[in-house]
Amino acid sequence: MAQSRILYYISSLDQGGAERQLAELLRHLDLSRYEPFLALSSARDQLGYALPTGAPHVLPGPEDPRAGWALLRLLNQLRPAVIHSYMGGENLLARVCGRRAGVKVVSSVRCTRLSWKYLQGERWTHPLADAVVVNSVGIRDELVARAGVPLGKLHVIENGVDPTRFAPLTPEARTEARARYGLEGTLAVLVSGRVCLQKNQVGVLRALARLRSQGALPQELRVLFAGRGAPAWYAAALKALGRALGVDPWVRWLGLVNPIAELVGAVDAVLLPSHYEGLPNAVIEAMTCGAPALVSPAANADRLVTDGVEGLHAGTSPEEIARALARLAALDDGARRALGQRGHAHARERFAVERMARRTMALYESLLG
Repeated sequence: MAQSRILYYISSLDQGGAERQLAELLRHLDLSRYEPFLALSSARDQLGYALPTGAPHVLPGPEDPRAGWALLRLLNQLRPAVIHSYMGGENLLARVCGRRAGVKVVSSVRCTRLSWKYLQGERWTHPLADAVVVNSVGIRDELVARAGVPLGKLHVIENGVDPTRFAPLTPEARTEARARYGLEGTLAVLVSGRVCLQKNQVGVLRALARLRSQGALPQELRVLFAGRGAPAWYAAALKALGRALGVDPWVRWLGLVNPIAELVGAVDAVLLPSHYEGLPNAVIEAMTCGAPALVSPAANADRLVTDGVEGLHAGTSPEEIARALARLAALDDGARRALGQRGHAHARERFAVERMARRTMALYESLLG
């Protein structure tokens, strides 16, 4: 069977959920059937994956008036069968240019609480797409309700995690990793993700302050913030808030950690108290590594975690986050390990990266006939 060319189009290869999922899809693509190419709006690469696409084509960003012509020229040069775009302006531009070039158009939308501006663009351009892929039922329902996307055009394909990258550490490796990160004798909780309002680091700091004011903040608790991309002023403001609240001794700011799998395997739990999410990689990576996950309702819209089975439910308010941390601290090591083991078994079955790749390739086949 002849290869079909697929052009993937995303803003960059920054350390983020959509970027990682695209990289995993490319690594698990059937190269006997598909010939992948990659177009970026920025040459930044924080992932460091070896991808089968050759050097990426770097185009002007979607806000640049030259972007449409540049993408159309690339489409006419490569003549792919499908353009598969991810997020934001790349989705809207790919639809217009893909339809003009006569190729099939697949768009991926990866987050809820979409901006009014993007929703208007979605409403105007979704008729130009052949399929819209989402990784969460929450995103699907929002696109139907707020952008008028027909349900039949939407395909829910959940994220996948590569178990060769994310897996429980052996007891020896975990002891060594905890020593490297200075976690011996601590109850280590990782808050993983971009440092921004969405991920609710402010709520975590206020939760720690609430526990401290009640005399209930365990001395051994350490909350590790690991993630990319805060403006310098916002990162400085968060650190100042921690100092002002008197919780600085319980907090560590690690910045971007890459690769992060060892740290996830070394901590005692992963906390994601986000205000809004699609399908959060941080949760399924934690489960795959055997770490209990503490999740807000938004981070658990797809029922990733059953309370007390694979992890714990946590809200977004400081009071709710404090209660979840107190529940975690009240568990003994065996109970926390049991949560992690059940989460690991659930994630290995539901979020295998091969499953995500197979379902995406099946969508391509359905479009190409």
